[in-house]
Amino acid sequence: TGLRIMVKHLKGYTVMVSRPHDQAVSLCDRIEAEGGVAILAPMIAIRPISDRERCGAVIDRLDEYSIVVFISRNAVAFGIEKVEQRKKNLNGATIYAVGVGTAVELKERGYPDVATPRREFTSEGLLQLNGLQEDVIRDAKVLIIRGAGGREHLGKTLVGRGAEVDYCEVYERFVPDICIADTLSAAGISVPDIGILTSVEGVTNFVDKIDDEGLDLLFDMPLLVVGSRIANEVANLGFTNPPIIVDNPSDDRIIDTLTRWVMDEI
Repeated sequence: TGLRIMVKHLKGYTVMVSRPHDQAVSLCDRIEAEGGVAILAPMIAIRPISDRERCGAVIDRLDEYSIVVFISRNAVAFGIEKVEQRKKNLNGATIYAVGVGTAVELKERGYPDVATPRREFTSEGLLQLNGLQEDVIRDAKVLIIRGAGGREHLGKTLVGRGAEVDYCEVYERFVPDICIADTLSAAGISVPDIGILTSVEGVTNFVDKIDDEGLDLLFDMPLLVVGSRIANEVANLGFTNPPIIVDNPSDDRIIDTLTRWVMDEI
């Protein structure tokens, strides 16, 4: 039998991963399995929200909602925890998830029947689904489970279509206490070969840290971003390379895109 040669597609490449720590670990592992060096530099951190009473009161009325929408994996993790704490479940509702990762998280927590966009993993993608059109959701009660200060576009559009919309905010984001210069120095490099940015807020925090630490060279770092909104933000904030855009923030899609970039196929 012949030996199977494992190609390390990212060998020799350094990749900065800016996701929140817990969500970045699996991607960092995948980068290193491909021979790359992953530099974990979280630009956002997540914690459960302290306003328990308000959200708890909404969860207590969960059976009033015919539709429940989860905006992120964190919304699932913290939201389902609150649902279970209040001895409730989602069995009577139609469940929507903004993306594949969010749907996977729901499946792992016992809710396999989830509707999600096929391509555009955003609020705009959700709003194209048949079950959220005006003729279906007029007078329906919809619960959106999300982080504090999320976008209003989804809720406002559903209200415009005749739905009654409530929010349950189960986590909040904050800027982690990280020094990029120290993180890069520990890895023995000044500028990574490429950086991964998966949220508009992460981009904004990254630019603030670049300015605070005087690391202007990082504006020349190639970037891989998720979706056109983040790409537009990157262009507006002064990064010099056109970003590489992926439509799906899954580890598989990011690794595949990094590999094609390394091989000059992008």
